[in-house]
Amino acid sequence: MAMAGVRAAQPGFTLIELMSVMVIVVLVGALSAPAFSRLLEASRIRTEATRLMGDIVLTRSEAIKRNRQVVMCPAGLSAAGEVECGGVYAQGWIVFQDNDRDGELSGGEEIVDRGQALASDLLVTNRVATRAADEKIKFQPDGSSRRNLTLMVCSGGMPEITSWSVVMNIVGRPRLARGWGRCQRAED
Repeated sequence: MAMAGVRAAQPGFTLIELMSVMVIVVLVGALSAPAFSRLLEASRIRTEATRLMGDIVLTRSEAIKRNRQVVMCPAGLSAAGEVECGGVYAQGWIVFQDNDRDGELSGGEEIVDRGQALASDLLVTNRVATRAADEKIKFQPDGSSRRNLTLMVCSGGMPEITSWSVVMNIVGRPRLARGWGRCQRAED
């Protein structure tokens, strides 16, 4: 028989227990957010370096396939609003068949591919990060580039995150390398 006025204990949480759990959740979230943003930035760097290398491989294979010099260069716009070589790789690039072998996009030369600008705040520099990469990459009909080149992709906002580089040897074979250079802040 139940006594009048006495209630049985109800299962559940007290307000203090609920607030304690909320504080723990907020602390864990606050501590993991910087690590998560670093992970995302590292992923963006590798993705963009892979995309850049993919177009270098395309440039080389098109030179072999077409039996002509094919050039990859940073893309800019002329005063007339036409695409031309100029600027830096972080702003985008073009791949074109260079019929007259002058390294410039001239009338009648076919644009094979156009690379979009990198994700915001990412930089493409030389290996020591002293200047933005703006060199033309020329492949001969035999697939050689006849020069060594490193294009390093890194974060301008988080230079402490390990860079990824496209390293190209004199034969023209590109490869990805992690940590192949030291990044600097965008304002450095």
